[in-house]
Amino acid sequence: MSKLIFDPLEEYRDKFKGLHDQNVNRFFDELVQKSGINIPENDLTVKEINALNIKIDDEEKVLRRARRLRGFLLFLFIAALVVFILFVVAASEGADSSLTISVGARILIAIGVIAFGVGMLLIVIMVLRPRIRDSQSRLNELISKRDEKIKLAWAQVNPLNDLFDANMTPMLVEKTIPLLKMDPFFDSKRLDYLVRKYELSDFTPDNESAEFVQSGEIQGNPFILARTLVMDMGTKTYTGTLTVSYTVTVYVNGKAQRQTRTETLRASVNKPCPYYNNDTYIIYGNEAAPNLIFSRYPQLPLDWNERSLRRFVEKEEKEMQKLSEKALKQGKQFTPIGNSEFEALFNAYDRNHELEFRLLFTALGQSEILDLIKDKTVGFGDNFQFFKNKNLNLVRSKHSQAFDYSGNPRNYYHYDNKEIRKRFVDYNNNYLHRFYFNMAPVLAIPLYQQHKPHEFIYQTEYKSHLAFYEHESTVNQFPSSAFAHPDSHTQNILKTKVVQKGKDFDTVSVTSHGFTTFERVDYIPKMAGNGTVHNVPVYWTEYIPVERESHATIKVLNEENAKKTQNDSFFDKIGEYLSKYTPDHKPVTGRHVMAFLVASKFADDDNEGLDKLFK
Repeated sequence: MSKLIFDPLEEYRDKFKGLHDQNVNRFFDELVQKSGINIPENDLTVKEINALNIKIDDEEKVLRRARRLRGFLLFLFIAALVVFILFVVAASEGADSSLTISVGARILIAIGVIAFGVGMLLIVIMVLRPRIRDSQSRLNELISKRDEKIKLAWAQVNPLNDLFDANMTPMLVEKTIPLLKMDPFFDSKRLDYLVRKYELSDFTPDNESAEFVQSGEIQGNPFILARTLVMDMGTKTYTGTLTVSYTVTVYVNGKAQRQTRTETLRASVNKPCPYYNNDTYIIYGNEAAPNLIFSRYPQLPLDWNERSLRRFVEKEEKEMQKLSEKALKQGKQFTPIGNSEFEALFNAYDRNHELEFRLLFTALGQSEILDLIKDKTVGFGDNFQFFKNKNLNLVRSKHSQAFDYSGNPRNYYHYDNKEIRKRFVDYNNNYLHRFYFNMAPVLAIPLYQQHKPHEFIYQTEYKSHLAFYEHESTVNQFPSSAFAHPDSHTQNILKTKVVQKGKDFDTVSVTSHGFTTFERVDYIPKMAGNGTVHNVPVYWTEYIPVERESHATIKVLNEENAKKTQNDSFFDKIGEYLSKYTPDHKPVTGRHVMAFLVASKFADDDNEGLDKLFK
């Protein structure tokens, strides 16, 4: 039995943070040993690269100074040439007696000026040009040497780079916190469990597409970490201007005068426009408090202090009293619990079941939630939304919105083993930090960890191996051109539908939803200051929906085969074998899946041939 987490904030600070750093570093050491790379040899090569970088920087500075000096001297030459021409012209007009400088003097000055200019040109030709040529030659030679050293350094560490795969990150999380069970992929059984037992919808809206998903469980209670691309239709304001002129009569000292005035007329129109954004969230299923519904949003500003907190709680106490009196009159349930600070900061005033709310948020649960909200040093403080709808919980944290949870091995690739270690350790520590505090609000509720789900009877057969979340997140790894309508000028929402289930693969239809655009103009009447009306042109963009249907096959890989796909040469062989299906786009790989485009279906014979390649 996995050890329960009773104080999420304290246990991360005092235990999990340090333990995970140890596990990540230890695992990296094991990878280095397995790869067989020669660390001292790579260190020496990197040292040589760094020394060459210093020389290259120095040579580039010398080259920049020489080029700036050349430019300045050429400017002086051109300026002298211009002055010389002016003096020659002036000398040819020597009859002008108003000039105080004699013709002879002007000729002498002209000769001196042109001599100075020629001197500047000779310095450029005789001194600077050879210097620049030699400096550029030395720089090219240094860059060539550095490129060779970098190529050698890559060869030295590539056996280590080849060992990385996306499964390592969730595996390390599970090693540090065994309570969190991380799935290798989101399969149909896990989705069926969430849909039938916890009433999760078995589809996302047409305006959403999953870009990443990680499923798992806590004490048998399922969760998913998902990132979706969301398209919302809003409006955009376009503005236009028109400058007009007109004549008006004004009176100055009793006399009528005509004046011309200029005025800029402005107009605007609001038109429909699609907006795209990412949404990252945790969905967690638990049967505890099965009737309870509530929502909470962040309450504390970043710059809060004890004084402002006290004022906020006092203000909310009055609000709670009003809500309680109003609920009593309407025959509804809302009775503030004794902990005013918790009530004010958790702010779940819209709850529908007082008994279950108290069952969930015991004194210990209130204390742990408050610790998370008020924390300023360990986690991320009050930056999370928390929604409960009966058996489903959704947590959305601001700190997770921009983080890449994919565990893509390319996050670590480098030619310097020390930089590889730094990237690997930093990413995995950051992953746990952000993931853990996305889960922390549900971990802070003791009953959620103590409650184990009732028995669930799985179906004997499913229409696909993988959940639609996994289908969508996998096809979203392809370049946008793989599925986008050729006339689409915006981002695209990809929706999938299963059309074929094979031995270990799903073939899905992929419908890409985007918009083509057309430039339009509206003429908006606006009145000028003289009472005349002018049509002001406002240019705007019309967005018209377009869609395209394609097909992709997503093959489920075991751990051994998933690691094989990380090898570039082996992956090229797979790409060559699948070229008849994917001529223009290489296959893509996930943690335990591989996907490629197909015409409509994937032949079982070809799947067997693919299996032979893996063997």
